[in-house]
Amino acid sequence: MTSFEKQALNTATIKPTCWYRKVDDTFVILRQDQDPATLLQHLNQQHPRVQFTLETETNGQLPFLDVLVTRAPDNKIETSVYRKPTHSDQYIHFDSNHPLKTQTGIISTLTRRAINLSPISPSGEIEHLRRVFTKFNHYPPKLVDKMIRSTLHPTRKEATNKPEPAPIRIALPFIGKTSNHISRLLKQQAGIETYFTSSTSLKTLLKANGRNISKQHQLPKGVVYKINCDYG
Repeated sequence: MTSFEKQALNTATIKPTCWYRKVDDTFVILRQDQDPATLLQHLNQQHPRVQFTLETETNGQLPFLDVLVTRAPDNKIETSVYRKPTHSDQYIHFDSNHPLKTQTGIISTLTRRAINLSPISPSGEIEHLRRVFTKFNHYPPKLVDKMIRSTLHPTRKEATNKPEPAPIRIALPFIGKTSNHISRLLKQQAGIETYFTSSTSLKTLLKANGRNISKQHQLPKGVVYKINCDYG
């Protein structure tokens, strides 16, 4: 894709002010006297199997991935968090069978995103996250406030020598509090580090047609198959 971009932009009569791409989404800025349709036509003539579509700003705003880009009256660019109209604000429910670190990590990650994408005024996005996690995903309000506060105002940790890693590290299926208890015992009593893996789910048990996946019928992996034929 990089070589395609270089060739297309080098041969284009319209030179974008900026061109940023994330996988198959591209953010482009043109001068007001440049026609986006002309650039679009040129791009779609480069290869029959690589075709672009076009979305222009509306009321000075244009979404790009999870960012809402706004053109201010002074032509400066401001950013904020963008959600599609179909976004349900449903994340991992607090009562779901997931480690607490995974659940609190979601709050921290979305809080950091609010800071990075809404640097001027992230307070509105922060309040939205508080409401979403407590009301829709049933997280304890104190836990949500704690994670948001620690992300907004991180404490500087003093440099300390890292402990030597444990000689043994094993995986445990996560089945709730029992897994946490076993992990602590292994660490305290035997110096064994642990990490959690997903337990069996419906997705791992059922195929698309709803039938059980029988292990004895699964084809072996990492082998070379021999197919007999009558030719030659």
